[in-house]
Parts: sequence; structure tokens; C-alpha cells
Amino acid sequence: MRRFEIVFRPDSDDAPIPLESVFDANQATMAFHAQVQRLMREGTPGELVIMNHYGNQGSLEGSAVLRQPLPLDTLLLPHALDPFSTG
Repeated sequence: MRRFEIVFRPDSDDAPIPLESVFDANQATMAFHAQVQRLMREGTPGELVIMNHYGNQGSLEGSAVLRQPLPLDTLLLPHALDPFSTG
């Protein structure tokens, strides 16, 4: 069975952190964007990844299907939270 997991990889030596696990690609995309917004509001630098798992693969196994870097410098910009902002 296919499973998608949202994993946060911090900008530190800390281990990757599984945040959410879903069975549908659309749910994974929505959860991914919700987590990006949350992490940006919190000012947490790192990388957010959707992992595609098959069968009994663990949280950190599988292939990455989407990656979003969360650099600290863009987190400080107010318009970074609103993709439709004009300024």
C-alpha cells in the first residue's frame, strides 16, 4: 500500500522529524502546505519533504517527491507567509 509522509529535516544535527502520514497524494499536498505555513510562522529553518512509501518502509525510507527549503532569511520577511502579497 502507498503512503505519503511529511518529514521535517531541521537545519541542525537533529534527526529528521516525521510530522504527518496520509494515504492520498492530495491529502499529502494539503498537509505539506499547511506544515510549510506553520513552520514559516514559527521561524523554523530546515527542509520539508513529502516521502512516498510503499509497503512497510519506515518513516525515513522511500523516495522524496517534493522538497521545500525553509531558510531563515526568508522566514523573517512578512510577505513570505502570503504568496499573493504584492509587497
